[in-house]
Amino acid sequence: MARFCAQSEAALDRQRLICQSPHATVGTVFHDVLRELTGTAFEREHALAGVCSFDEFRRAVPIRSYGQLRGYIDRQLARERKVLTRDDPYAFLKTSGTTGQAKLVPTTRHWRLAYRGPALYAQWGLYFRMLRLDTPKVENVLDLSWEPQTARQSIHGFPVYSITQRPEPLGESDWLPPWYGAPWFSCESDPDGYAERLYQRLCMQAFCDVRLIVSVNPSKIIMLAETLRQFATRLIRDVRGSASAAGGQDLARRLEGQLKLRGGELLLSDLWPNLSLIVCWNSASAQLYENWLDRLVPDATRLPFSTTGTEGIVTLPVDMHRSAGPLAVTQGLYEFVPVDDILENVAPSESAETLTFEELEVGRCYRLVMTQANGLYRYDVGDVYRVVGWVGAVPRLEFIGRSGACSSFTGEKLTEADVFSAVSRTIESGSAGTPNFCCFPVWGTPPHYAVALEWSPKLELMQATLATRIDAALSRVNLEYADKLSSGRLAPLTIVKLVPGAFARLAEHKISGGVASAQVKHHWLQRDASGLKILRDIGMLLDGAGSFIPSST
Repeated sequence: MARFCAQSEAALDRQRLICQSPHATVGTVFHDVLRELTGTAFEREHALAGVCSFDEFRRAVPIRSYGQLRGYIDRQLARERKVLTRDDPYAFLKTSGTTGQAKLVPTTRHWRLAYRGPALYAQWGLYFRMLRLDTPKVENVLDLSWEPQTARQSIHGFPVYSITQRPEPLGESDWLPPWYGAPWFSCESDPDGYAERLYQRLCMQAFCDVRLIVSVNPSKIIMLAETLRQFATRLIRDVRGSASAAGGQDLARRLEGQLKLRGGELLLSDLWPNLSLIVCWNSASAQLYENWLDRLVPDATRLPFSTTGTEGIVTLPVDMHRSAGPLAVTQGLYEFVPVDDILENVAPSESAETLTFEELEVGRCYRLVMTQANGLYRYDVGDVYRVVGWVGAVPRLEFIGRSGACSSFTGEKLTEADVFSAVSRTIESGSAGTPNFCCFPVWGTPPHYAVALEWSPKLELMQATLATRIDAALSRVNLEYADKLSSGRLAPLTIVKLVPGAFARLAEHKISGGVASAQVKHHWLQRDASGLKILRDIGMLLDGAGSFIPSST
């Protein structure tokens, strides 16, 4: 563990130095991309053999969407050699498909060893340094950010993974943490469901001195905390009966005291009193978990996980900023297109003028175009970032969301933040607390929105006026929604009552169907009503609610 921590902190120090003077690194990455292009079909088709500068590269290669690059990827899947990169892919990463059909991103050994692995070491170097432990131990870490799994799927003989499902590391420069073989780390294969897997992790580390929890999405930490709350008495019983762990009686008595003190629930800090650092995404929709995490883990510092997509890493945290990190200039080549309205999903043209990172302005938003050594060249990612400052000579970027990420039947452009604000404030004003909820657009004549809530006796007291009050709150935060509602172009929203724990059950249903746990993300606003149909089909609706849901949704 000591060697691993030293390697990680050394990588962090290198990353910090690069932020102060990034241009040599940018040049190194550019020439590496050109080397990976040597002898490929892409090089021939774009006449890149004589290209010497990034400006020449930009003139020769058009900006493309994934759909426009898919033909090259299909050729790789058909086993054609040297299509996009001279190092042919050995596997493909599969996106979660948040904007429609899932995408397949080619993964080469060179890309993984030269880019992905070193970035993870630098990221974890920050977390270890913030723990300020002289001799960190494996038992101080609970890593929920990835799963050591073999591929669950293959296409034309290529293994297909999600970004958090990784096979054995390829070497020391790949990500190889000392807890790789720990029983708690590999218990993702538990056949009894995801809640049971999380419970087994709690049991396996109940006697550990956990100081740090790392996840990509905060929803996974929430699920862990909810699992502890739900199974608190079971955990106390299992801890007391543990024959292999010294101090079981003492731990059980301490947890019983905390359970009584807190009125029947346990917090993660009750189980791990020295828990001091939580790492997860803290921007865009993940930021909406902030109050929830503050309640469940009240005394822990929070730091951001790197802004990591399946296509590549965009930011790497190097300091204590809570939500934004400097551009990861070690990972690829980045261009930016100014965005005036994030709700407008206007893709840049193939020959659009782009800015380099030196030309960005604090406070402005930009759509990202990325070039990586995995073969995605001048790829229009569709993600929007805001510049919130600088780290040395590198911009500090905060992920804002997908361009055009809203729901709009009639031009109302309803955002997830609108929904979260309106529903949570309405529920809190009724002293019912903020339950799990989700908003679904439902087509009809006219269309409307349905807010599905895990039901409780306190919500029952608000039932008669709840829909009207949420509509009023939405109208206050979104004037276009108010206009469409008052004019009859939108029908009033409806309430769908769900059984308690419905969203956890929905997550488990998705995971049992083969979706990676880290890809199961709770969004308070959905793209369509398909999730309502699934909730109905798995028996999560109360009292026959949701009869308006089309059976073919």
